[in-house]
Amino acid sequence: MTVAVGSMSAQGVLDARGDVFDAILGLDGDLLKHQLLCHQQRYGNDSLVADVLIPVLRHVGDMWESGKLGVLHEHHASGIIRSVVGSFRRPSFTANSSTSVLLACPPGELHDLPIHLFSLMLLDRGLAPVVLGANTPWKALAAAARSNDCAVCVLSGINPRRISRVATVLTTLNAATPLFLAGPLKACHIDGIGMLSDDWRHAAAAITAVAAHGIQHGVTSEAPSSAG
Repeated sequence: MTVAVGSMSAQGVLDARGDVFDAILGLDGDLLKHQLLCHQQRYGNDSLVADVLIPVLRHVGDMWESGKLGVLHEHHASGIIRSVVGSFRRPSFTANSSTSVLLACPPGELHDLPIHLFSLMLLDRGLAPVVLGANTPWKALAAAARSNDCAVCVLSGINPRRISRVATVLTTLNAATPLFLAGPLKACHIDGIGMLSDDWRHAAAAITAVAAHGIQHGVTSEAPSSAG
């Protein structure tokens, strides 16, 4: 299992975040792509996602909410990051992995960038992420879990109230495939369903452990928070 390619100093992490944020602020797509590619090649997916992208995207989101940045910056950055993440994942799909993990946003949830980012961390841990994306119908989610023989399912989103209304559906899914809730969805407490840590590395380790060792569902392991 390969996780880290290199190590960074604390100052190096701060500098990398600053460079990425400046590229987003300047709407410089080419520079942003270059920085992401260089960081991934030197330090790996874990560092790119957990050390750089998640903190930067949270900062961009906070600035947008406060009116200091326009929605253009957030959408521009998300589109480029999504494209780059796709290019990182594509070669890995040819690898033979016997352990699939389903990642999805439930119906009504449109913020799927976090699960795309999380999928990179799972790839580095030898897993085969199946990313269904935003607004996934429950029937499609259940069918995908069955057809891909998924060892674990992670649901990510920002509206726990909506998902709490379908507790029976979640319980049924969990009976077939161990189910974990990520980000704000963790506020929806349903017996037997796992909760993933807001620490992305801890979350990836927890999913890897469940997938590799068949840990009983219902384990509470404090997935990743929604970032954009």
